[in-house]
Amino acid sequence: MGQTVTAMGLEKKLDKHELKKHAATIHCSNTLSLLQRKVSNALLYHAYKELMVKEEHQISIKKLCQLISYNGHNHAVIREALKGLLATVLEWNIVNDTTGSEDWTASSIIASVSLQGPICYYAYSPRMKQLLYSPSMFGKINLYIQSRFKSSYGLALYENCIRYRGLPNTKWFDIQTFRKMMGVPQNNYIVFRDFKRRVLDKSVEEVNTYSDLLVEPELVRERRRVIKIRFLLKERVKKIRIGNKVTTEEEGSSEITIVRELLINEFGVSPHQTEKILSQYSLKFIREKMTVIEESKNYQLGQVKNSAAYLLSALKNNFKKSKNSGEVIKQKKQEKDRKLYNLKELKRVAEQIDKAYLLYREQTIDKKLNELTPVKKKNFMQRFHQFAALSIKTILKLQRKKYNETTILNSPQIKALLRQFAMQTLPDLQELLQPIEKFLDQFSKEQKNAWYQFKLVEPYQQDMD
Repeated sequence: MGQTVTAMGLEKKLDKHELKKHAATIHCSNTLSLLQRKVSNALLYHAYKELMVKEEHQISIKKLCQLISYNGHNHAVIREALKGLLATVLEWNIVNDTTGSEDWTASSIIASVSLQGPICYYAYSPRMKQLLYSPSMFGKINLYIQSRFKSSYGLALYENCIRYRGLPNTKWFDIQTFRKMMGVPQNNYIVFRDFKRRVLDKSVEEVNTYSDLLVEPELVRERRRVIKIRFLLKERVKKIRIGNKVTTEEEGSSEITIVRELLINEFGVSPHQTEKILSQYSLKFIREKMTVIEESKNYQLGQVKNSAAYLLSALKNNFKKSKNSGEVIKQKKQEKDRKLYNLKELKRVAEQIDKAYLLYREQTIDKKLNELTPVKKKNFMQRFHQFAALSIKTILKLQRKKYNETTILNSPQIKALLRQFAMQTLPDLQELLQPIEKFLDQFSKEQKNAWYQFKLVEPYQQDMD
C-alpha cells in the first residue's frame, strides 16, 4: 500500500522477523546452496504459526523475495531453489539424554510445491512438521541478518552457532560431523588445510562481518590431525556514527537497521549500494533526504519511476524540502490512515471468522473420534502413537513435570497432531467437515465480504503478521 512505517513500527516488525529453527534441522547433513537456505528459512518463518493446522501453506512470490531481500526480477531462480528443496533430503539425529541412543530420521525439506501465478503453495511432510513444531532446542535466526550473507558456508556457520547464544562457546563437534553440518560434499577439501582455507576461514569472516555474533574457532588435535572443533562466542559491540554522535551499535543498531531497511525495501536501493550510502552519509542526512523525496510533488503523484536513482541524486546534490508540500503531506497521511484503519478492520473480522472455523473443525473431529467403537478407537490410537512417536517422546522429555504417558494427550501439540492424523485416516471426516466457504454462510454479508477482501490482500502485505 506504500504505507510509511514509523521507526517504532518498523523496529517491532524487524524484531518479529526471527525464525525459531529446530537445532536438529540446523545440525543436519545437507548441501544446500545459499539461496536454498534463505528460501527454506523464509518459508518456515511464514508457515510456523499454522504449521500443525494447515496441510498446505501459501505465500506470494513478492513476499518471499522480500523476506530473503531478493530484489531481482528473475523469479526462475526462485523456482529452481524451490525444486532444490524438494530434491534435498535432510537427515538428523536426536540423542536421548537418558539412554544415549539416537533416533535417526530423514525427510525432504518440503514435501510439495506449486507456483500458480504470483502465489507459491507448499507443504511439509508429517515427520518434518513434527520435528519443526515440537523442538527440543531452538536456534533463533534473524531473517534480515541472513539476507546479508554471501555464501552458504557462512550462513550455515551462523545457523549452527546462534543456538548457543548467551553461552561462552558452542559444544565440541567432531570434524566429520562439522563438515556435514556445513554442507561440504564428502569428497571436497579432504585435507584440513584446504578445508580451513576454503570453508572455515571464509565462513568465520562472514559471520564476524555480517552477523550480530563474533566467533573464534578452537581446534583439538591428535597426532597433528584435527579431530574436533568448537567456537568461542561474543555479542558484537561496535562503534558507529549517527549524525555527529559516536555511539555503540547496541545503542544505535535500531536506527541504522531501520534506515537500511527503508533504503532497500522502500526505495529499492541494492544491498551493496545501501552499505556504500551508509558509509558516506550520516543517518540524519539520509533520513532528511528520504523525507524530501516522500514530500515532493512528483513522488506524491507517482511520477518517480526510479526511487533509488532519485534518492542517490538527492543525497549527492543535497536536495532541499519544498515549501508548498505541507498540504500534500497532510492529505497523504490522512489517506494512509484511512487505508490502514480499513485494513486493520478487515484483519480483525477475518481473524475472528478463522478462529470460529478452527474451533468448529476441532469440535467436529473430536465428536467423530468419540463416536468410534472401542475396537476402532483402540486401533486408531495405536496407529496414532506410531505416527506421533517422535513428538510424544520430545514433549515427555522436555515437560516431565507437566505430562506423563497418561496425560500426554492433553498437550496442545499432541491434540493438534491427533486431529491432523484423524483428517488423514478417517475417510468420511473430510465429507463431514464444511469447507470454509460454506461455513461463512452463518455470518453476515458484510463479514463474509471482509473475510474475502482480507484473504485477497493478505499475501501481498509485507508487515501483516
